Amino acid sequence: MQPPTSQPGPPAPASFADTTGRVGLFQEFDRMVTAGQIHDDAARYDGVWGAGQAQPWLSVHPGMVVMRYFIPQEDRSVLSGHDLAWWQANHPDWILYACDASGNPTHDLAYWGGVGRADVPLDFHNPEVIDYQVRQLNGTSAIQSGLNALAIDQIVFVDAMVGGNPNFGQTVKAGEYACGIWQNGTFVRRYNGVHDPAWTADMVAFVTTARHIVQTDAALAPYHLKIIVNHPLGNPADSSEQTLLQNIDGILDENGYTHAGRYTSAGDSNLFRFTTDYLIAAQKRGLAVYIINSFGGVSSTTVAQSEYAVATYFMANEGRAYMYMSPGPGGSEHNFAEYDVKLGTPCAAYYGGPRIYYRKFSGGLVVLNSGSLPAASVTAALPSGHSYTDVDGRKVTNPLNVASNDGYVLLTSNGCS
Repeated sequence: MQPPTSQPGPPAPASFADTTGRVGLFQEFDRMVTAGQIHDDAARYDGVWGAGQAQPWLSVHPGMVVMRYFIPQEDRSVLSGHDLAWWQANHPDWILYACDASGNPTHDLAYWGGVGRADVPLDFHNPEVIDYQVRQLNGTSAIQSGLNALAIDQIVFVDAMVGGNPNFGQTVKAGEYACGIWQNGTFVRRYNGVHDPAWTADMVAFVTTARHIVQTDAALAPYHLKIIVNHPLGNPADSSEQTLLQNIDGILDENGYTHAGRYTSAGDSNLFRFTTDYLIAAQKRGLAVYIINSFGGVSSTTVAQSEYAVATYFMANEGRAYMYMSPGPGGSEHNFAEYDVKLGTPCAAYYGGPRIYYRKFSGGLVVLNSGSLPAASVTAALPSGHSYTDVDGRKVTNPLNVASNDGYVLLTSNGCS
């Protein structure tokens, strides 16, 4: 009689690779990347925010973070197969509607601007909706697809949805906002305005409940699904912000250091310092941070743009930072020459300000002008006793004239001395 064969258990959970001294990369989405490209390039990536092809990634890079993407307030019809008629017939009181600017309820479906999928908006205040989104649909789908994390988009503390959903033939209505449901012909209000604290509370509750589900559900818990949220960086002292950070494994910063190309504007004068301090604090909590640097839709980036983005990354990287850089939004793959740089061990945290900042590494120095306009440039004094080589071959002098919103990644030896 043959001994019973043991069944293989769940795969090893996702792991956050150490990125100390190097550029850790993630791919935003893989919908524009072929399986052949993944096979050739997966080794240089540490994660995929919206992954649809787990096996090609993990066959080359086992344990990398590959995430099932979804939005809390929307069904994923491509996974569920449910259209609006199905929801109206089966769960009409799960559908999220909008109110007009005066707060009057309408039958306009709530809508995330820019989303072009016919995914029915859902009342994420409802615990049954949270269970559906996390356990029944996206968590189960992630496991079935071989994915090891959940990428939860639109975790924002302001009701930025509008009314009138063009994906269902409606016209977007200025001033409308997501506000409630219709239940047996009666309107049930969830939110009283764009800045209603109830919206923030429901956002936090969604994430904390998602965390509880993936850790305790008998079918999901053995897979140790990571939770990474797209969340605009907020006030670290805020109680909602703190609760959110306690219930996630990582955070995606969609604005990054370029704010979709608006990083050179006067309104973003504090973007570098605020972003860097937040991302460092998140990593010290043990969280992974994913930084998107988009330049707003230019045809291609300049050397100054790409080197600035990589310089900002090195300022914030404490070993769990990953970046995606692109001329514009989307999911196309890019391989910038600056990604190959190795700076060694950080000597200490970044220092300087209010315009010129520095960070020393054992094998290099990063120098950055966080934004000096109307002064076009600021002079930076480099540590003496070193010769420096710019990773993009730009001329290096000491002192170094650094243009506004520009950065230099410099190679040297014994950089900590």
